[in-house]
Amino acid sequence: MFIAVVFLLPAATQAQEPITLEHAVVDERELSHGGFFDYMVRLAVGESADVVVHQRGVDVVVDVTAADGRLLDSIDSPTGRTGDEIVEIIAKEAGTYRLRVRPFDGQEPVGKFVLEVRALRTRGETEKLLQQRQHARDEAATWLRRHGQMLKGPIENLGHGERIGPIDVLARRSTVLAIGEATHGSREFGDVRLALTKYLVARHGYRVVAVEYSATKMRRLQDYVSGGQLENKEVKELIESGLWVGRRPLRQLVEWARAWNKHSQPEDRVVLVGVDAPENVLSRAVLRSFLEKAYDGDEFMKQWPTVEKEIADADEQTAVFGDSGFSAGTRNFLIDVVARLTLDRALLQARFGRAAVDEAQNAAAVLAQFADFNSGEANGKSRDWYMAVNILAARRSPSDRVLYWAHNSHVATVRGGRFPSTGAYLRQAIGCKYGAIALTFGEGAFVAQIPNDLEDRLAINTLPPAPEETIEGVARMAYPGAMVATWGCDGTGGVPEWLRIAHVMHWVGGLYSPSSLPSSALRPFDLLAQFDGIIFLPRVSAEEIPLNRPLIPARKR
Repeated sequence: MFIAVVFLLPAATQAQEPITLEHAVVDERELSHGGFFDYMVRLAVGESADVVVHQRGVDVVVDVTAADGRLLDSIDSPTGRTGDEIVEIIAKEAGTYRLRVRPFDGQEPVGKFVLEVRALRTRGETEKLLQQRQHARDEAATWLRRHGQMLKGPIENLGHGERIGPIDVLARRSTVLAIGEATHGSREFGDVRLALTKYLVARHGYRVVAVEYSATKMRRLQDYVSGGQLENKEVKELIESGLWVGRRPLRQLVEWARAWNKHSQPEDRVVLVGVDAPENVLSRAVLRSFLEKAYDGDEFMKQWPTVEKEIADADEQTAVFGDSGFSAGTRNFLIDVVARLTLDRALLQARFGRAAVDEAQNAAAVLAQFADFNSGEANGKSRDWYMAVNILAARRSPSDRVLYWAHNSHVATVRGGRFPSTGAYLRQAIGCKYGAIALTFGEGAFVAQIPNDLEDRLAINTLPPAPEETIEGVARMAYPGAMVATWGCDGTGGVPEWLRIAHVMHWVGGLYSPSSLPSSALRPFDLLAQFDGIIFLPRVSAEEIPLNRPLIPARKR
């Protein structure tokens, strides 16, 4: 056996002879700014190679090119500066395949990586491996089919006239039930969420709908949902100003909830809650007005104009996923305001009334949350922490049933990295009474903002069918169309090996480059550990791009 080990050579900054990869090669390198290392492996048709790049203090990308120079893939899993980048090449054409290991961007520190050749397989060995994988996927699809149900008819009519057995099981167990989405800009995801919300309200007594949306705006919209006299023009303006995400399904949710409440008894009314802190202009106005009345002349009020400007500048950027960073001083000031209002509540309530103090405290909490999770302070809490806080605060009693709309990454019960997901906090707090459904798709289109675009434009992006070795690939095998499956929270017996480990699934946030390779839209998920169910749609279409988005320049600090 040939083993090559090379230690800590400086990274190349110009053309170099590629390093040939052979069985059991292990290559350790130091990677500096602008540097890269090239490797090559020659494969015949049907042969394959497995290579792992272990990151040691630098986040790397591995570009894989075919013999004719075509870029096949850019491997960058969400492991940051530690963990592994795993590369598999199955040769569809004979020739020399190349790998380039480079820093993620120019901001990466000098660090090391270790490239390891795990396997070089012959054509026969590769065919055997692929057969084994096919068998494993067959077993996984059979398991999902046993725990699932095909969804028939138009997706917007989901649950009309028929029971959705897997959803019923999960809904009865949960008091907080989350419905995720793989993109923020696919039309069918909004349709599924709204249809399931109607179903769960009507059949299972869910009465609170918590949305990954501005707490400030939703509090105003709730007045309309409760039967208030808010003009349709103002409702439209509240929904269509600011961030583009989820406008159409939110408008439909608001109108449906208002209609439901109009014909319901007070105890059966639906409440809509925003659990996110951005888009907080109304909270700023409320808090400013109250502080000026309650603390006029106090020394600390001299800081308010500076604080409010920083909040406004940061908040404006949320509409375009820009720089929402806060200084430690502003974050601490807002936390002090929350504490002051709490300490002074009895006196303030006697002077201004309970409703006014409640409104001021709510506004101060929104702004303090916004500043805390954007400040970068070591002792600060995350955005997901505060969404979990706000979901639980929305319950009038522990038995109240809440639906939660957010991205799959937020609803998952486990997430790596520095901060856990909202779902992870909720699972810790209420155990198996929290349930999470992943909502994903096989192929189709979505809207997302183009990253680093000077005009922050939106674009419609289209993805091809998900590869076989993905969660979507197995879901596609389980049923010929849309499907749902759910499972137990504390572990389910007889789980096939394929479902015991992580596999990639579609993951697209609010930013996505139209030039990206399809693999960039995939992230690893341990389906059964991170979710309690999955809804799979074979194909999705893009939401319409809103035309009334203002141009917001980059923030100057």
